[in-house]
Amino acid sequence: MNKKDFFCITPFMYTEVFDKSQYLCCPSWLKEDIYETDDIYSNFYSEKSNKIRQSILDGSYKYCDEVQCPYLASIKNGRPIGTSFKLKSAHPVPTPHISILNMCFDRSCNLQCPTCRNELINYLDNDRIKVDSKLKIIEEKFSATLQSLYLSGTADPFYSKSFRQFLINFEPSKYKVLRNIHLHTNGLLWTENLWNKMKKIHKYVKTCEVSIDAATKNTYENKVRIGGNWEELLERLNFIINIETIKSLRFSFVVQDSNFREMEDFCKLIYSLKKNQEKKINIFFNNIDNWGTYTQEQFDKKNVSRNTHPLHKEFLKYLYKIDKLPFTSHNLQHLIEKKSTLI
Repeated sequence: MNKKDFFCITPFMYTEVFDKSQYLCCPSWLKEDIYETDDIYSNFYSEKSNKIRQSILDGSYKYCDEVQCPYLASIKNGRPIGTSFKLKSAHPVPTPHISILNMCFDRSCNLQCPTCRNELINYLDNDRIKVDSKLKIIEEKFSATLQSLYLSGTADPFYSKSFRQFLINFEPSKYKVLRNIHLHTNGLLWTENLWNKMKKIHKYVKTCEVSIDAATKNTYENKVRIGGNWEELLERLNFIINIETIKSLRFSFVVQDSNFREMEDFCKLIYSLKKNQEKKINIFFNNIDNWGTYTQEQFDKKNVSRNTHPLHKEFLKYLYKIDKLPFTSHNLQHLIEKKSTLI
């Protein structure tokens, strides 16, 4: 497959909004910040945004990271791709419009995962006022046209006081064309009791992502999910996977030096949860990225995908094991390609 034969619809209809930055895709896949003002709408239609879209249409994808983006990596390897990529010869290019909005302007979380933060973060006082203000703007300016809401790439929606209240007090009448609310969470606070307080969102929550990064109690609690409880996680996972409205679940795993040996066992863990469930499952292995929490030296030690890393060869053995397993995907395809070339 050739990437020039496809276009990605994401930058035409999606935006990811942070405190003082804004993107047209996941910022680790498309790093260009389109933020110019606090006006979400004008940033989306700015000259910089249009240049990014043009790079998709001309097939260069010059603003995209073809290693980090699992869809571009899949195209390079001739593997099935996500629904975000459309064949140019079969689909019209959509007119740019915000139909999917990812709320990343609250970083509050109950965990202190080293890949994400160096301390516990909980937005209070003035920080929370700013979050509530953005939520009000979204409700006033975008609710009538939004088809999908994403909460959240930077916080846990059940821990953030603002996001939690937004979900509890959600007003469907204001979101007339909304089809889906996607919840991205560590899962620990997704209890049956709290879920029952959010009845107004139930019919919209059809997809979710639970980020876990481990297959054992020791790795989870002491290395990758500081503040987490393994037994509570397993209990929550069994609850989440049985929620009737949820048809598609992603379980994600940030690959690093402290957990790569558990990749295959992580797949087995998710398979054990799936059992006979007729739900779409995706197990996603995401190569570690540096979100500013590491020095370069520290990051190099964490990043086992680096070919000069002392554990790189051992890591490749584990990567090859999970590459063809059912329901799995990853953004380490360039390493699989290298192996094929050598063979």
